[in-house]
Amino acid sequence: QSGSSISIGESGDTINIGTTGDTINLAGATYAAASNTPAFIAKYNSDDSSGFANGTYVKLKFDSEVYDSGSVYDTSNYRFTPGVAGKYQLYARIIFQAGGTSPSQARIAIYKNGSLLQYSRWTTATTISDWTVQTSHMDIANTTDYYEAYAYQSNASSSTTFTIGDSGLTNVFYGYKVIT
Repeated sequence: QSGSSISIGESGDTINIGTTGDTINLAGATYAAASNTPAFIAKYNSDDSSGFANGTYVKLKFDSEVYDSGSVYDTSNYRFTPGVAGKYQLYARIIFQAGGTSPSQARIAIYKNGSLLQYSRWTTATTISDWTVQTSHMDIANTTDYYEAYAYQSNASSSTTFTIGDSGLTNVFYGYKVIT
């Protein structure tokens, strides 16, 4: 009847309509059940004191999974392969521990299929012992695309004693499918 309202359930109730895989038609538009998966969160299992070469991108070794829906993150090759086409939000963050050999520039980057996709840069003229760089990017992936995180430092010497420190969730690489 026109002009009336319908109430289903009471405050705090859960209303289930359909089951997994069903589509629902509301006002002529069809909706399917959706989630932000596949998704992953990877971190460093321990500090990495291997250092960084000067003026080159070095692949970051996010070797421990915090979360991984569908086994989409490879802890041996440090890469995310969604396996499902769609739009993905990606994020990477690390803390550099440079001691007294602070670089003039540090970057963190997201690579797609082995090529630079996006990076963020931080530049300084002063000596800083610890600093964080982070980046995020939304990208459209097909089923075989893969993503990796890299870091870069620029220093007057040929290399530096940079380390990736604080192995908790300060150093993190994650991604998830965006519901569209």
